[in-house]
Amino acid sequence: MNKLITVFLCLLFTAPFNVFACERTFSVASHDAFWPPYVMGINGKLQGLEVDALNIIFADSPFCFEVKLLPNSKRAFIELKYGRIDLEWAASYTDERAKYVHFSDNYRTEVMRLYENKNNQHSVKNLEDIFKQGFSVGANFGSYYGEEFEQYKTKYKKQIEYTSATSKRFEMLNKQRIDFAIEDELVGAYFGQKGSNIKLVTNIEYVNKDDIYLMFSKKTVSVTELAVINEHINKNKTALNALFKY
Repeated sequence: MNKLITVFLCLLFTAPFNVFACERTFSVASHDAFWPPYVMGINGKLQGLEVDALNIIFADSPFCFEVKLLPNSKRAFIELKYGRIDLEWAASYTDERAKYVHFSDNYRTEVMRLYENKNNQHSVKNLEDIFKQGFSVGANFGSYYGEEFEQYKTKYKKQIEYTSATSKRFEMLNKQRIDFAIEDELVGAYFGQKGSNIKLVTNIEYVNKDDIYLMFSKKTVSVTELAVINEHINKNKTALNALFKY
């Protein structure tokens, strides 16, 4: 049954550039078809800032890419680890991940913020307050939210509600089924505009702030190919900075 679900979820989207000039095509894992403004499935194709970033990086390179939609980021990393996928975008660096993947040079930054329901606000000063007071937090499967959050994942695991879809977490928050949600600030701004009850927790500056990288499977991508990608990231930093509005 799980295999059948995977087959139906692995929908294929192909980038529309360099079609006739590719030395190879990288398969790219995306875990959410609705993660605005980064990834959005529109008319059978994935669009958004992450897709635009790969178009910028891969332009004039010897490579193309195609995107496969997987059930969640945890599953995407497993596919990357075993070489069934070549590339995953929007990744924070961890030593554990680095055992199995090459990290590119960074191509943007990510700021993770806390959101709550404006009708159910709580007096908290940090993550520790949230967990010690028994509040629930919505998070994404397989995502990295920084060293502090990692310390609480086991001790307070019953208070963390994992979902694979960002829209689901904000729906739960909007309906007060969870107390807080953690999300990238650009994504949170989008859902805050769409959900009248979503409020940014302003007294906590951020949960985590990280450089963001592309991850390449060590089983399928060579260090020589990685060097080419890094060259294209660095020569396009101005365009990438403008894209993500650093």
